[in-house]
Amino acid sequence: MAGDQTSVFSVWILPAVVCAPVTWVCLVYRFRGQGRLLGTVRSAASALAVVLWTSAMAALASGLLLPHASAVPPAAVGIVAGAGLVPKRRTEQAEHPVMAILTLGHSLLISSLMVRLQTDRADWCGRMAAGFGSCWELDVFADRVARHLRSRDVSSRSSKGKSGLTAMTKERYEEVRTAVQHADILETEIEKACMDEQRERTREEIGRTLRAFGEAEHLCAYLLELAHAHGKRSDDRKILELRRQPLYAAAAEPSAR
Repeated sequence: MAGDQTSVFSVWILPAVVCAPVTWVCLVYRFRGQGRLLGTVRSAASALAVVLWTSAMAALASGLLLPHASAVPPAAVGIVAGAGLVPKRRTEQAEHPVMAILTLGHSLLISSLMVRLQTDRADWCGRMAAGFGSCWELDVFADRVARHLRSRDVSSRSSKGKSGLTAMTKERYEEVRTAVQHADILETEIEKACMDEQRERTREEIGRTLRAFGEAEHLCAYLLELAHAHGKRSDDRKILELRRQPLYAAAAEPSAR
């Protein structure tokens, strides 16, 4: 009885236990810079589904195949199954149909996780960039985010990484400023025209101002993608603090340019 229990543990359970942490490490490596596996409940659930599925496949492969290949250690099956998540270079050789069928569930779960991470990032950036009363409030917030990214870049990244992140931050922040200036000029022109002609704004003019402000919000969210990609969950609180700071606090702060 004890021997049977030992055999079940070593052949079925051990590969799954070994596979789970290997799978997690490979997931972290595969999706580095693409999202946060534990960023939301839904992304964590998707990541857990991948870990459980891969571990189950490792246990199944060990239990069914190892009796025909007794020289292979059961733990090695778990390691190989988990390491299979690491992206491989594309080759011209087509994948074997049997392997394609066996990995179909795994591919679907990975694809679902990737979509979930992208959705979570877009939702977070959209929430941070929305709700400002004017385009200049948005510009002040974008300036704070840009300076936060620059300071974080200098303190924690290599020389090559610093130049790359700093360049992207500057480029995206300049796009926000350009959109804000365009929205402000448009707002001023429409307001002046309404005052000169003693009339209310037309629906077309309202639509133009809303589109201009929406473009500035979109570009600010695009800047925030850098904060999400190069930061940690703890940085989210810092970004929220920057958003909640009163506008007059920016007067004593240096510009991001």
